[in-house]
Amino acid sequence: MANKRTMVRDLQTIIDEIHASNGLPNNLSTEAQLWDEIMKKEVFLMPEQLFPLIREVHGKEYPRDTPIRLMATEYSVERLDTKEISSIRADITVQVAGSDIYHFECEIKKDETMVIRMFEYDVHAAITYAEDEKAGYRIRFPHSAVLYLENSRTMPDELVCPVIFQDGTTHEYKVPVIQVQCYTLEDIREKHLCVLLPFLPLRFRPRIKSKTRKIQTDELTDFYQQIILILNQEVADGHLSVRNQKAVLSLLRKSMIRVFYRDESLLKEVITLTEPVLELEFETVERLKRELVAEREAKEKELAALRETKKKELAAERQQKEAYREELERLRAELAGYQAGK
Repeated sequence: MANKRTMVRDLQTIIDEIHASNGLPNNLSTEAQLWDEIMKKEVFLMPEQLFPLIREVHGKEYPRDTPIRLMATEYSVERLDTKEISSIRADITVQVAGSDIYHFECEIKKDETMVIRMFEYDVHAAITYAEDEKAGYRIRFPHSAVLYLENSRTMPDELVCPVIFQDGTTHEYKVPVIQVQCYTLEDIREKHLCVLLPFLPLRFRPRIKSKTRKIQTDELTDFYQQIILILNQEVADGHLSVRNQKAVLSLLRKSMIRVFYRDESLLKEVITLTEPVLELEFETVERLKRELVAEREAKEKELAALRETKKKELAAERQQKEAYREELERLRAELAGYQAGK
């Protein structure tokens, strides 16, 4: 019975901590940061999982052992309104096979200015990685795409913006759009799109506040178990390593906590389902770094306090010595006067 009470108390403690942080990891303050972090960690830990997404979006096939590396995503720009130099940062830019550049952005909702932002990112990427040839430079735009994490009925299949060059010719700048929630679990299994799995809990969000389409805990359990089956099959077929399977599950857990953190019964189910997921190596390193920084800051504050205390003590000692010296001088003067009087 004592063990049961301890488990209940521990679960409630976890729930309270999740509520206090709005369902976000301790190092994040907004939901947008969470989705960006999930995508970036997937690409950092398992960049080869982008190959199925590249095939799905751009129709280009690469062998699994094709070299792929992350590229710089921060560019300096001069703002038209303020004329100030500032930085813009794209989400994901990678180079495949030493030459092909791909750029992906993750967005939670439809954004009317997205095509302009994509063009800005792509122009700077094209300039940064311009090809230096004998006849001069050649600028090649990256293969780009926007992943929208929530569905929109008015979302087009591609973003389009006409670009008129100085000679009067017009080129249509086009960026494919991927609506993640349009993919079923079967689609993801068949196309090996494991990179999309951590974003799938967002499909439940429209129903969370619904009075007529309530989400049942067994539905959530079935959803999670289907994902486990997909990942197990991907590992068995050699499309995914066990390490990367754990990474996907860890990121999926963060996603599910954020989506369901306001509903206590669903949140309890999420914790129960995902608690066996072990902390990943990179997460352990990040946590230890945060702990070391916090410990160092605490030690520095403690040392500063000790220095201040010692400083005050030394100042008090100096004042006391000065008082003793003045008193001694006074006594000497009195003694000299007394001796002179005799």
